[in-house]
Amino acid sequence: MSIDTILHIFDIPHVPQARRREARSAMFRRSLLCAVAMASALAGPVAAAPEAYRLGPEDRVRLKVTEWRAARGESYEWEALTGEFLIDAGGRLALPLLGEVSAGGMTTSELSGLVAEALQRRVGLVSRPDASVEVAQFRPFFVVGQVDKPGAYPYRPGLTVLQAVSLAGGLYREVPMGAQRLAREVINARGELRDLMIERSALLARRARLQAETRGDAAITFPEAVTEERKTIPAVADAMREEEALFEARRIALRSQIDALTQAKLLIDAEIGTLQEKAVTQDRQLGLARKELDNINALMQRGLAISPRQLALEQTVAQMESARLDIALAISRSRQDISRNDRTILDLRNQRQSTVLIDLRETQTKLAKIQEKAETMRALLIDSEVTAPQAILARRIAERRPMTYALVRREADGVREIAASETETVQPGDVLKVEGPLPDETPPRSRVGADTTATVVGRGG
Repeated sequence: MSIDTILHIFDIPHVPQARRREARSAMFRRSLLCAVAMASALAGPVAAAPEAYRLGPEDRVRLKVTEWRAARGESYEWEALTGEFLIDAGGRLALPLLGEVSAGGMTTSELSGLVAEALQRRVGLVSRPDASVEVAQFRPFFVVGQVDKPGAYPYRPGLTVLQAVSLAGGLYREVPMGAQRLAREVINARGELRDLMIERSALLARRARLQAETRGDAAITFPEAVTEERKTIPAVADAMREEEALFEARRIALRSQIDALTQAKLLIDAEIGTLQEKAVTQDRQLGLARKELDNINALMQRGLAISPRQLALEQTVAQMESARLDIALAISRSRQDISRNDRTILDLRNQRQSTVLIDLRETQTKLAKIQEKAETMRALLIDSEVTAPQAILARRIAERRPMTYALVRREADGVREIAASETETVQPGDVLKVEGPLPDETPPRSRVGADTTATVVGRGG
């Protein structure tokens, strides 16, 4: 509402024009002061201006240099000095025309002034060109310690410790392990260990059977541990019965093969005896035939016998000699068959022995692996029943303590470690160390828990 309106409302038309202007000026000043006061009240305290960013190694800056040429009335861009440049480990910036420029510790404004002056001095310009510098990519900072993803991360201005931790995936937290999960793991471990012990007993029974076959025993002698488990574990009793049945079947099969070969040897021996008797008879007949042939030859010399009779006797003698040779050959072949059967019996025994030894070696290897698995399962069971609950308790106690942060910062006089809070500002190149609430010491192992576990997962003989 203007001052003229107020004067009109109160019907004060006689106020001079000068007084009206004075009144309007006073009201304007009061309104302006009220507006300023209200804006100040809404804005709150004025924040201090942030400190200018100082360049350092691994910063990448974007540079642009232009020059106003009044003679042509146009702006000329120095393309050689336009682009992105990386500050090296020594804080230097390699620029065309200018060479190395020390940029470490400077602000972008200071660097732009330095570049403009260097260019003017180097080229001999009348007026200083305009140079603009901005940070294209900040040098990284690093997060180590109790975070989910430690490593290097790109920096951005105003970054706080809490924001840096969030970039690293947040604080590291172990997978929670509750009582139900531990109980389930204990049940599974007990079941797996029981299966391993049953498998171990079955392998011990197999080893006893193989050892009995190696020695040629008539029965299997099982270890005492297996015979004791046979009374309480049906699976072990079944395994022992299977090994006994297999032992008897293999023994009978080998004995049957050997008996068959032995019987064949006896038959061949009988055949050899018959052939030998036949050979004796054949020798007797051959002798008679030769004697008769001698008589015929004597009569022929005196002219008392005819030639056909001599020829017939000679043929008879030749046939008898051939038959005698056949009998000798048959006897030799029968003896070869006996030798072949002896070799077959020996091969059967050697093959069975070799097979048993291979099976025995494989069984020993499996027993060693089962034993190693059982030891591992016992350790896991102890961890699930005793160690893990104590570790959970220690972790819960430790998690009540606050996290600690520290910034490792390289400064002019060396490296310095600074204790920091969550709101502390991180600088480029800083190393943020996040230390978790670790327990002071592991609680002592429960003696009762250890005894119980040992009782449950005993070796079983």
